[in-house]
Amino acid sequence: MNSQTKNSHTDQTKRKSYTFAQREGDDFSCIKIVEGEYKEVIYKYGKVQFASKETAGGRMPLRFNYEVMKNPNNVDTKSENFRNKIGDILVEVMEEQLKDGKLSIINSEE
Repeated sequence: MNSQTKNSHTDQTKRKSYTFAQREGDDFSCIKIVEGEYKEVIYKYGKVQFASKETAGGRMPLRFNYEVMKNPNNVDTKSENFRNKIGDILVEVMEEQLKDGKLSIINSEE
Protein backbone atom coordinates (compact mmCIF):
# COMPACT_ATOMS: atom_id res chain seq x y z
CA MET A 1 0.00 0.00 0.00
CA ASN A 2 1.12 3.52 -0.69
CA SER A 3 0.68 5.99 2.11
CA GLN A 4 1.45 9.59 2.73
CA THR A 5 4.57 10.30 4.75
CA LYS A 6 3.03 13.47 6.17
CA ASN A 7 -0.33 15.19 6.28
CA SER A 8 -1.28 17.88 3.79
CA HIS A 9 -0.14 21.44 4.35
CA THR A 10 -3.63 22.49 5.45
CA ASP A 11 -3.44 20.12 8.41
CA GLN A 12 -0.07 21.14 9.84
CA THR A 13 -1.62 22.98 12.77
CA LYS A 14 -2.98 19.69 14.10
CA ARG A 15 -0.86 16.57 14.34
CA LYS A 16 -2.80 13.54 13.21
CA SER A 17 -2.35 10.01 14.44
CA TYR A 18 -3.31 8.60 11.04
CA THR A 19 -2.83 9.05 7.32
CA PHE A 20 -4.60 7.74 4.23
CA ALA A 21 -3.24 4.72 2.36
CA GLN A 22 -4.28 3.22 -0.96
CA ARG A 23 -3.12 0.14 -2.80
CA GLU A 24 -2.55 0.54 -6.51
CA GLY A 25 -5.64 -0.65 -8.36
CA ASP A 26 -8.03 -0.28 -5.40
CA ASP A 27 -10.95 2.12 -5.71
CA PHE A 28 -11.01 2.84 -1.97
CA SER A 29 -8.65 4.40 0.55
CA CYS A 30 -7.64 2.94 3.87
CA ILE A 31 -6.51 4.55 7.09
CA LYS A 32 -3.03 3.86 8.45
CA ILE A 33 -2.46 4.60 12.13
CA VAL A 34 0.97 6.23 12.46
CA GLU A 35 1.48 6.47 16.23
CA GLY A 36 0.50 4.88 19.51
CA GLU A 37 -0.29 1.29 20.39
CA TYR A 38 -1.95 0.64 17.00
CA LYS A 39 0.89 2.08 14.93
CA GLU A 40 1.15 0.51 11.44
CA VAL A 41 -2.39 -0.97 11.48
CA ILE A 42 -4.12 -0.33 8.15
CA TYR A 43 -7.90 -0.68 7.93
CA LYS A 44 -10.89 0.47 5.94
CA TYR A 45 -14.40 1.43 6.95
CA GLY A 46 -17.46 -0.38 5.69
CA LYS A 47 -21.01 0.80 6.28
CA VAL A 48 -21.24 3.92 8.46
CA GLN A 49 -24.49 5.16 10.00
CA PHE A 50 -25.85 7.12 12.92
CA ALA A 51 -28.10 5.39 15.44
CA SER A 52 -31.80 6.14 15.06
CA LYS A 53 -32.10 7.62 18.58
CA GLU A 54 -29.99 9.78 20.87
CA THR A 55 -28.62 8.35 24.07
CA ALA A 56 -29.91 9.53 27.45
CA GLY A 57 -26.95 11.94 27.50
CA GLY A 58 -28.04 13.52 24.21
CA ARG A 59 -25.33 11.89 22.10
CA MET A 60 -25.94 10.38 18.68
CA PRO A 61 -24.02 7.08 18.50
CA LEU A 62 -22.15 6.25 15.32
CA ARG A 63 -22.22 2.69 14.03
CA PHE A 64 -19.67 1.40 11.56
CA ASN A 65 -18.08 -1.73 10.19
CA TYR A 66 -14.38 -2.03 9.48
CA GLU A 67 -11.92 -4.46 7.97
CA VAL A 68 -8.28 -4.66 9.03
CA MET A 69 -6.08 -4.87 5.95
CA LYS A 70 -2.67 -5.08 7.70
CA ASN A 71 -1.73 -5.70 11.31
CA PRO A 72 2.06 -6.18 11.28
CA ASN A 73 2.43 -5.97 15.07
CA ASN A 74 -0.47 -8.37 15.71
CA VAL A 75 -2.31 -5.99 18.07
CA ASP A 76 -5.88 -6.61 19.25
CA THR A 77 -8.08 -4.97 16.59
CA LYS A 78 -11.31 -6.43 17.99
CA SER A 79 -11.12 -4.65 21.33
CA GLU A 80 -13.37 -1.82 22.47
CA ASN A 81 -10.25 0.36 22.77
CA PHE A 82 -9.43 -0.16 19.08
CA ARG A 83 -13.04 0.51 18.02
CA ASN A 84 -12.99 3.72 20.08
CA LYS A 85 -9.71 4.78 18.44
CA ILE A 86 -10.95 4.25 14.90
CA GLY A 87 -14.35 5.73 15.82
CA ASP A 88 -12.58 8.93 16.89
CA ILE A 89 -10.64 8.94 13.61
CA LEU A 90 -13.87 8.42 11.67
CA VAL A 91 -15.52 11.39 13.38
CA GLU A 92 -12.48 13.55 12.62
CA VAL A 93 -12.44 12.51 8.95
CA MET A 94 -16.19 13.12 8.62
CA GLU A 95 -15.95 16.57 10.25
CA GLU A 96 -13.16 17.58 7.87
CA GLN A 97 -15.04 16.30 4.82
CA LEU A 98 -18.24 18.06 5.88
CA LYS A 99 -16.30 21.29 6.37
CA ASP A 100 -14.68 20.94 2.93
CA GLY A 101 -18.01 20.06 1.24
CA LYS A 102 -16.79 16.57 0.32
CA LEU A 103 -19.38 14.71 2.39
CA SER A 104 -23.11 14.94 2.79
CA ILE A 105 -25.29 13.09 5.25
CA ILE A 106 -28.48 11.48 3.99
CA ASN A 107 -31.33 9.95 5.93
CA SER A 108 -31.73 6.39 4.69
CA GLU A 109 -35.10 6.03 6.42
CA GLU A 110 -36.81 8.44 4.05
